[in-house]
Amino acid sequence: MTPRRSWHRATIAAGLALLSVLGMILVSIHVSPRQVVAGDAHYVFASARSLAYDGDLDLTNQYAVMGDRWGLGRDPTHDGWRLPPREIGASLVMVPGLWLHHLAGIAPRWEPTCACLLAAASLGICWLGCARIVDTLELGPRRAELLAGAAVLGFVVPFYALGSAGYAHAPDAAICAWLCWALLKGRGPLSTGVLLACAVLTRMQNVLWLLWPAVEVLAPPSATDRRDQLRRVAIIASVGALGFAPQLWLGLAHPGSARGSLGWTLAFFNLDDYLFDLARVQVGVHGLLRWTPIAALALLGLALADRRSPNARALGPLAVFVGLWLLLAAVRDVDGGDAFGARRMAGIVGILALGLGHAWSRIAGRGPDARPWTAWSLAAALTLAVVVNLGRTHQAIVGELSLTSPDRSGGRR
Repeated sequence: MTPRRSWHRATIAAGLALLSVLGMILVSIHVSPRQVVAGDAHYVFASARSLAYDGDLDLTNQYAVMGDRWGLGRDPTHDGWRLPPREIGASLVMVPGLWLHHLAGIAPRWEPTCACLLAAASLGICWLGCARIVDTLELGPRRAELLAGAAVLGFVVPFYALGSAGYAHAPDAAICAWLCWALLKGRGPLSTGVLLACAVLTRMQNVLWLLWPAVEVLAPPSATDRRDQLRRVAIIASVGALGFAPQLWLGLAHPGSARGSLGWTLAFFNLDDYLFDLARVQVGVHGLLRWTPIAALALLGLALADRRSPNARALGPLAVFVGLWLLLAAVRDVDGGDAFGARRMAGIVGILALGLGHAWSRIAGRGPDARPWTAWSLAAALTLAVVVNLGRTHQAIVGELSLTSPDRSGGRR
């Protein structure tokens, strides 16, 4: 890619980040400053305040000030120690904004908004990662940028960047987009492992991204390549495991942590009606395909990918998608609580971008095989999907679209 094109892309990404931040600020003005940290984001925000102001993860004083919305701040050994729920990656993203709020002396009511500045800006970072992913298919830089925009803006990411930026899902989408690019490009195992660690720190389910390099071990060109790939997987896994370090620290080292923070215990899972729940993840009330149908085209593109092309590499992304699908169908709260679509799958946005690239290549064609009318029809369908999704995003933010889950019996994460 030429320096001029790289600069052009960086400008677009910065513009998207700025627009997202401004949109999130408008939500704070016209809806409520607390809107961006509603629901479970209450706990992400509490952990961020403790890290920023106290330098620890004892949330006793934060719960005293903010309250313990869902009663998750347990004190298992009754010594006053209160732990945050699970991952702290999204809380770390909030810390710079909280420091800015404190140092600039901004009014207290704007504290949640300032905390979410980086999470909102991650929309631009996510788009840039997706554009680099589509670049691997050699469809042309402009087409890659447009397909990346369709994948990001037609999915759940805009809602969680603007309307509920306190959740982990917008940063999760950005980190996993770059992790997807690193795996697709075969980047060094150390840098890929660092991205995996960041992804796991944000959402522990992201350990399933290891399925990508793992399945590539199954069909190497030679025994030497198999050994090299096994070594690569081992390094990625070892470095990525560092993402679990804060949870091990909370669960083993701290007083009052006999049970640790709220985690993936057996009580979190339910395999009753598992086949039905597999369908719910895709076409349920907050299902991936039902809520964001652009995902159906992306998955079709992955299925149609030309396996003879050296840039196809569709098996790894499909393995990650299937792994997440199987996992999320096994939890008690299959619909994801009160959510905008399949929020727990926000991290697959890079896989969707890759799928849209494959769909364009196979359906619309490229070079001398391009089919103009098919290309225009596909572009119109993608545009419609983006417009509808952004319209639903606006409706959800202002309260005109219900996000309520019919299943209230499960957990809220």
